[in-house]
Amino acid sequence: MKSQDFRKVVMRMIDDGMPSIEIEKQLRNVVNQRTIRRWQNLYKETGEIDLKKSTGRPKIVRTKGLIQKVKQRLVYKGRQSARYLAKSFGVSSETMRRIIKDDLNLRVYRITTQPKLTDDHRKRRVSFASWVRKFLRKEDHRKILFTDEKYFSVEGVFNRKNERVYAVSRLEADEQGGINEKSKYSKRIMVWLGASKNGLTSPIIFEPGETLSHKNYIEVLLPHAQSEGERLLGEDFIYQQDNATPHVHRKSLAWCEANFNQFIGNHKWPPNSPDLNVLDYYVWDAITHNMQWNKVKDYDTLIDEIRKGIRRVPKDDLLRSVKNWSCRI
Repeated sequence: MKSQDFRKVVMRMIDDGMPSIEIEKQLRNVVNQRTIRRWQNLYKETGEIDLKKSTGRPKIVRTKGLIQKVKQRLVYKGRQSARYLAKSFGVSSETMRRIIKDDLNLRVYRITTQPKLTDDHRKRRVSFASWVRKFLRKEDHRKILFTDEKYFSVEGVFNRKNERVYAVSRLEADEQGGINEKSKYSKRIMVWLGASKNGLTSPIIFEPGETLSHKNYIEVLLPHAQSEGERLLGEDFIYQQDNATPHVHRKSLAWCEANFNQFIGNHKWPPNSPDLNVLDYYVWDAITHNMQWNKVKDYDTLIDEIRKGIRRVPKDDLLRSVKNWSCRI
């Protein structure tokens, strides 16, 4: 039965003088006694049970006018927090949350960051995707050794949105570690790493202050990458590198041509594309999260934690990330 049919039945029972308890029993607990009493009072006062009008206290804050104003503000200005909107309209944060969620049926989404691409970048990405689809089979995707370099700082990683200190006052919070001190020129070291479906290569950790050049890239990194690629994937692995200056040096490219059976060079790999490198979209973050930054005090402890973080990267998640590379093309 529909609600309207129930109300008609209840009105007939009320006309027959039946008490609310008996009406509830007759309806087999479909409508509770409190609702039946409310209907009885409404029927005695108005001669009908009309539920089109709200029986509660009228809204004085979350009105249609306010909802419309909030909607217009979000359309024309956007990017405003619920707290700021609540303050500007003079309502509580809970009221604003209900307007956004319940009345406007909106959800909050964080603004994502992605590489800024020029028209030339987009063309080269399309060209690279076409080349991959045309010349690389699906199983060839599993033969790629992805490589990259990254700086790690002694000061660690600070996430302003997630780091919180609970205290009575700002002074007490500062005493409990509520201040993150950052040096203007932090101590950091560069790390080279390779990633494949069968695991990670052993890292090359540079000396403090040392940077990548085409000379140490040819003399140290490329021979190491060749031996590690063969260990993980066999002799027919595909070497990948991005378009960093030492990578695209004519001597670096000549070494790759002479020693790798296959490699993805600067003419194929699209520029400004960290979202296509497994290390950028998964491995580096995994290593960072697996490091115990509270133990990092100097270069030696930083290097030790980097090695431990690399060993803690889950192999299943690494394999899943490598497999997802095909979906990104």
